[in-house]
Amino acid sequence: MPSDLQAVLDRLTEHLGASTVIEDQRQRTLAHSSQTGPIDSLRRDSILDRVTPPELVEWFHSFGILTAKAPLAIPGREELGILPRLCAPIRYRDRLLGFLWVIDNDGTVCEGHLQIIEKATEHAAMLLYEEELAQRATSDALAQLLSPSEEIRSVGAQQILDEALLADGQPIVIVIVQPLPRPDTSDGVSLALKEALTDVGWDARSAPVLRLVSSDHGVLLVGLRSNTDDTLAFDLASAAREALVHRLVSAPTNAARVVASIGDPQTRLDQAVASYRQARLAIKVAAEIPALGDVVRWSELGVFRVLAQLPTKEAQESALDPRVLSLLEAGDEPVISTLETFLDLAGDVKATAEALHLHRGTLYYRLQKAERLSGIDIHDGYDRLSVHLSLKLARLAGHRFTVAH
Repeated sequence: MPSDLQAVLDRLTEHLGASTVIEDQRQRTLAHSSQTGPIDSLRRDSILDRVTPPELVEWFHSFGILTAKAPLAIPGREELGILPRLCAPIRYRDRLLGFLWVIDNDGTVCEGHLQIIEKATEHAAMLLYEEELAQRATSDALAQLLSPSEEIRSVGAQQILDEALLADGQPIVIVIVQPLPRPDTSDGVSLALKEALTDVGWDARSAPVLRLVSSDHGVLLVGLRSNTDDTLAFDLASAAREALVHRLVSAPTNAARVVASIGDPQTRLDQAVASYRQARLAIKVAAEIPALGDVVRWSELGVFRVLAQLPTKEAQESALDPRVLSLLEAGDEPVISTLETFLDLAGDVKATAEALHLHRGTLYYRLQKAERLSGIDIHDGYDRLSVHLSLKLARLAGHRFTVAH
C-alpha cells in the first residue's frame, strides 16, 4: 500500500507541478512527493517527524477540514513561514480517512486541477480503506495465532501463510509493549497503542511485521532472517516503546513507565504463542525490577526466567525462605539491599563496597546485621543460594527495598 499511495502522489505532482502530501485522519504523514516548487517548514518538519504539531492541527481544524466534502483553500501563516495550501479530504463512503495536501503558494491550482485532485483522493481513499480491512484481518489472524487453543492457532497460522504475510518456515519472534502500571481498559490507551504500533509498522516496511492491540498491551510479530539474530526485533521494541511514550503524553492515563519485551525467536509460525508467553512474563519481570531496563529480552533474564513462572503472588510468597521473610519484616532497607548487592556480586567485598560507595567497615556492619536479624550464615553456600533466590523472588512478589548507599 505505501508504494501505491506514492504512485498516486507522483502522478498528481506531475500534473500539478506542486508538492503534495497524504496524511491520515490524525495528520500523520503517510506519503509525500518529491520537492516540486516551493516548500515550507511545516512540510519539511512533518515529513521528518511524520506528525503535524498539535497547535497547527487545531488551526487547520478551524477551517472545517474534518467536515469538508470538497477541497478547501487554507491561507498561509507568514509569521510561521507556512505557505498557502489546498486541503482535499480523503473519504470512503463519507468516512474521513485522511487528507491530501497541495502547496499552492502562487495560486496556480485552478478549477481544472480540482477534478484531477478529486480523482486522486478517490484512489487514495480506496487504498486506505483496503489497508484498513487488511490490517483488521491481519490482527484477527494474529489474535488466533496467540490463542490458548491449538486448533484456533492452526487456523491463524494457515491464514497468515495463505495471505503471504510471512514466508513459510521464516523464523519469528514476539514483541510486547505495555504502559505501567497496567492501565484499565480505555479508549485513550487503546488508541495510543494502535498509533504507536502503526508508527512502527510504517518504519519497518522492508520487514514482515504483524500488529495487534490487546486490552492493555500491543503485540508485534516480527519476521526474522535468522532465529539466532533478533536485532531487528529489539530495534522495533525500542521504537514501539518510544512511540507509545510519545502518544501517552496526551492520553488520559496514569502510566509512569512504558516497557517493551522480546520473547525467544521460534523456527515455526505455530510456535509464536511460546514467544508471546515469554514476552508477557518478561514484562512482568521488567515491571517489578526497573534496574533491568525498559526493553528486556526473555533470553537475558537469567534466574528470573524460572522465578517469573511461579503462578501467583501467593505461590511466590510461600516459596520465600522464612529467614528472608524475617529480614523483610524488620524493614531495614539499607541492610536488605546491601545483602542483595553482595550476593549479586558473588560475595566480592571490594566490588560491593565500590558499587554502593560504602566504607568496608559499613559494609561488614550491614552484613553482620543481616545475619543477626535473619539467622543466616553468609559464608554458607546453601544459605547464600536460598537467600539470593528469595530476595529476587521477593521483588517479583512486589516487596520494595531500595538500593543502599
